[in-house]
Formats: sequence, C-alpha cells, structure tokens
Amino acid sequence: MLITICKQNRKKMLTSFFNKISVTDSSFMVFLTICLIVLSIFCYNNNNNSSFAIQTDISNNINEFNIITAADFGCSLRAQENMKNIEKMNPELVLVPGDLSYKKTAACWINMTKPLDSKIKIAIGNHDDYEEEGMKGEKLKKSFMDHYGLDKSYYSFDYKKVHILVIDTQLELSVDTLQSSAVVNETLPAIPPAEGKLVDESDHEKKNPVLKRYPIIDIKDFIEKNSINVKVPALEDLEEINAKVPDIEIDQEQYQFVLDDLKKINQNKNIEWIFVMFHKPMYSSISKQLEEYIIREKYEEIFDRYNVDLVIQGHNHIYSRTLPLSVNKEQISEPIIDQNNANSNSNNSIFRNPNGIIYLVVGTGGDELYTITEKPYYVQNQYDKGFGFVDLKIKDKRLDGTFYDINLDCKMKITEIKKKEVLDLESCRPPALGNEELKVVDQFTIIK
Repeated sequence: MLITICKQNRKKMLTSFFNKISVTDSSFMVFLTICLIVLSIFCYNNNNNSSFAIQTDISNNINEFNIITAADFGCSLRAQENMKNIEKMNPELVLVPGDLSYKKTAACWINMTKPLDSKIKIAIGNHDDYEEEGMKGEKLKKSFMDHYGLDKSYYSFDYKKVHILVIDTQLELSVDTLQSSAVVNETLPAIPPAEGKLVDESDHEKKNPVLKRYPIIDIKDFIEKNSINVKVPALEDLEEINAKVPDIEIDQEQYQFVLDDLKKINQNKNIEWIFVMFHKPMYSSISKQLEEYIIREKYEEIFDRYNVDLVIQGHNHIYSRTLPLSVNKEQISEPIIDQNNANSNSNNSIFRNPNGIIYLVVGTGGDELYTITEKPYYVQNQYDKGFGFVDLKIKDKRLDGTFYDINLDCKMKITEIKKKEVLDLESCRPPALGNEELKVVDQFTIIK
C-alpha cells in the first residue's frame, strides 16, 4: 500500500512540476528535481522495508518446523494409536528407520499411514527384507521401495536446512546377522545341549531364510573375504573355529555413496543439520538386539569427519539417547563422549556446539517392547515402559527433541518362565478419558 501511495504521489508531483515550471527557471528546477528524487528514494525504501519485514516473518516460519521419528511399528492397535498421535502433531516430515508392517505385504502399513503418506521417508529393516521374511521379504522390500518411489534402498535428500542420509543396514555385515544365522560344525553339541542332539544344518536353514538363500562359510573366511578390519564377534556358546555364517552379498556401492554424499553436503553452506537414519543400531542401551560395532567401525569415523549431528536408529524395541559421541579408534567398543557433557547422570540435556553425534534408538512404534538390561556410560536416557515417538523441532541453529509416551492403557502380566512383570501387549487400549495427554519421557536440545 505504501509503495502505491508513493508512486501515485510521485507521479502527480512530477506532472504538476513539469507543467508549471518554466524552462528558464533552471536553478529552481534543479532544486525541485533533487527534492523529488529524495522523496522517491524515501518511498522506495519504505516499500522495501515493509516487504522485508513480511519476508522475515515468512522466513522464520520456513525455518521453524518439526520432524517426527519412530520405528518397529507393525499394524496393531498400539501402532495405530501411535500413528494417530503422530498425525496430531502435524509434522512436516516423518522418518521411519525400518520394520514397518511385520506382515507378508505392505498393505496394512500403507493403509494405516495414509494421512501421512506424502511425508514419510523410510529405511529398510530386517522385517522388511529377506533376513526375517524369506522370499516374501524380497517382494515386501520391493513393494515398500516402489510405494515410496525409491530406486535404491539407500538414498539422501534435503528438507529445508536439513540433509538426511538413509542407509540400508541389510546390505551390511552385522553382528546381528552373524549371531542369528551362525551354525556350528556338527561335531559340536547342540545349543542348548540339554537334549544331547547334534546340530543339523538343515534345521538351521528351516528356521533362518538367510541360510536358505546363501551358502555358508567359516566366519573368519567371510570377514577376510569382505576385507573388514574387525575382530570376530563373540557368538554366544559357539566355538569361533567351528562357527559358519551365510555368505551374504555385501553392497560395496553403499559405502561409496555414503562417503560421497557426506563429503558433498558438508560443503553446502545452506545446510545447517545432517541426520543419518538406518535400522540396526550402532549405539543403544543394552537390550535384546546387539549394538552393531561392525557397522560402527565401518561408518562412525565418516560420520565424525563430516559433522553428522544426529543418528536415528531402530531394531531394539526401546528408546535410548546417547551423549554426544566420537569414535574411539583404539577401542571401538568405548566411544569418546563430549567432555563438556560427560556426566550421563546429569539432567542437563542442553548441548551447545557438541563435540560428537547423538544416537537415538526409537524402536517404540507399536510392536513388542524389549527389556533394557544395562545402561552404558555413554547413554544419557533410556526407556522401555511404553510406546511413542520423538518430535524434533528445528529452528535455524537450534534443535529441540522430545520423546513422548502415547500413554496407552495397558495391563501388566507375569511371564511364565522368568516370572517377571511385563506389559500385556494384547490388553493395550487407547488411554482412558482425561488421560489422553502425552507423557514427556525425555527432552534434549542442540544449539550450534
């Protein structure tokens, strides 16, 4: 409006001036011309300042947004309630680090997440792939990739000032795969040895689809073949020299993609935040699934080098959050924590220019819950009592993360074997009236 008035007044003044002024009145004419130029500049600046204020407001809105993440859903009532609560948060992006439907097809997942479909980005988990699901897993993986328009199961993209790199841990050698797939030479006793039977490799193949697809080789030969500089994993109750594992095809192109992607994005001044998402966790509270130190040794140094801020993981059906961590090249199992934030028992979860990466595990989407058995020194917060998600609010150089429990109404039961009190998952229902408010379990802030 200001610029319109200024333009109209300027035009009227100019017309009136040139109609009335005499050509011979040169001095006066120069004086008035200068005045009109000054007035024009004033109006122009007023207009620009007004536009700039509006643009600043819009810019602030653009730079302030939220991303929600959780994994290991399934399509149960628990998962449905979780998705409903996620939808209420109106996220601009939903990151799901693997294990989506837990079914033979993707149909129930796609139907359950329809309101959020265009906002969802996924990583492939072991239940979306051949490892757990056999031949149907190949079709399942393809159907997920087709639905989300993926040519490859590892990829990256930018959202506003965030760069997100997605890795497929199913294409990597992992401790989890070695432990779950290992078979023992038939000269050794079975595990457990109670029945006194010898191991029949065909029995292992029936239980594990990975063994059906790939030939098995000695574990040392496998590691040497893939030239990965790691120690042989300590497989429970197995003799290292007799352990055999599937000769899995390791995708070497993924490693190069990760290297090139992070190197390139690290030079992009328009990107403030770098997230990495994958399924099997490099760092986690100690629970059912192992920490993947083989994947850790392969990728953590790269993450450190190119200033990754946050790693989002699943697979362990718990929530855990580490302090800012850096790789320890001397001892891969003992990461270096940021000395400015070294007290894992402290309630201070505000990290200013942290020296290291925070690793989240958000396997609380809706499938069964696991029990946390130990809290490593580098984990600051952990939770295994309910289902929920992490909300990441981002504004410029500040990130605020909150883990919410969706507060389902669940009964407890005593397990038959270990006589432990656990959630009765089948009893879980939406929260009772008046108890719908989400429960805040953990909060943390990163400021750059």
